[in-house]
Amino acid sequence: TTTTTTTTTTTATTAVEEAHLLLEELRTVVTRLEDLARRVRRAASRDRDDDENEHENENDSPRFLRLDERDEGDAVEWLRRIAELVASSERKAGRLSRRSRRGRGGGGGEGRNGNGHGPEKGNYGNNDIPPEGEEGRRRRQHEEEMALPYLSLFEFFCEKNVLALVVNIVTGAAFADDASPSVRLLPPLSIATQSIQSVSILVQNVSRPTTLYYLLSNNRVNDLIDLPLRLYQRAAWREGAEAGELTTHFVSFLKTLAMRVNRETLQFFLSFPGTNEKEEVEEEKEEKRDDDEKPLGDADDVDGETKKEAMKSKTVSEGTSTSRRPHRRIVEFPLYARALEFCASEQDSFVRVTAMNVCMNLVRLAARCEEDDAKPERDNNHRDVDDVRHRDTDDGTHSDDDDGLP
Repeated sequence: TTTTTTTTTTTATTAVEEAHLLLEELRTVVTRLEDLARRVRRAASRDRDDDENEHENENDSPRFLRLDERDEGDAVEWLRRIAELVASSERKAGRLSRRSRRGRGGGGGEGRNGNGHGPEKGNYGNNDIPPEGEEGRRRRQHEEEMALPYLSLFEFFCEKNVLALVVNIVTGAAFADDASPSVRLLPPLSIATQSIQSVSILVQNVSRPTTLYYLLSNNRVNDLIDLPLRLYQRAAWREGAEAGELTTHFVSFLKTLAMRVNRETLQFFLSFPGTNEKEEVEEEKEEKRDDDEKPLGDADDVDGETKKEAMKSKTVSEGTSTSRRPHRRIVEFPLYARALEFCASEQDSFVRVTAMNVCMNLVRLAARCEEDDAKPERDNNHRDVDDVRHRDTDDGTHSDDDDGLP
């Protein structure tokens, strides 16, 4: 027992030291990336007036930022390293947490046996020490403590809002200037490609549901789905470059997102266009006022039954007028809509096939969800029919089956 405790303590110390070193490296990399973004933004602001004079007759003229080879290479390496550090540490924390839960609950939750049906009879209760004894409890506590240092990397990632920084870099929002909107500045193709790869690595490799929910919940992923590829293509064409590699990695990123869509995460991929609630209320009041002012006919010529029919018709018209407002029911699916854009025949074969796979996976998910929703209703209907048959038999009457009827 003493040897096991010493080994456990040594392992925990090693894990804490490793996580501390990874955290320090992540802090250094993020700080350097932020400094580079600020420095590039200041340099771009100084050169923006010259660019506006050169392109004064062009609207929304895109161009790539002027970076020396060293800064461009450093930015690519920092973006890659950020994704590796956060994803690897998060997976280690998730693995340790799962092992701790399995040890505590036998795979089915706390106080459960291997089948997930609660403690086995005759073994131990909720307040007793499990069969592995004190050593097992210490091991579980040790694994939980080991997971905390690795989680600190993702907490730092969230605290510094690094995902927003990466998305703003690739979309060009980090270098935008409201005072000079005519010139659109974009990062070099290598930085843009690595940014997309980094986000894809994070989405694909995180193991904890809460981590995935955070990555998808801040609407940054939807901002990246709306990446202005046409601007990249125009800027690349002006400089004699090709944006095909960027398009390929972007479609692969869409496929990564599609593989993460399920019942729980679907809400993060949908968008609901905002509507003016004040205008809706005014429209409802005006329609109700108009319906109230409609005459139902003279009292002498309209009997009671006709009045009921008129009121019924009025109610139906109110429901129809309410349902005519399509903006209340509009739900946008940016991931599906963007994938459809790459299904055209003029796209590269790999890009087109990947985009079609994304669309089919999303359609299959929608069909599966609809089938799962309909299953409880069918089960309830069958249960109601069985109840009626049993009730008829209990009353002394025979059922249809007794008569030999189909």
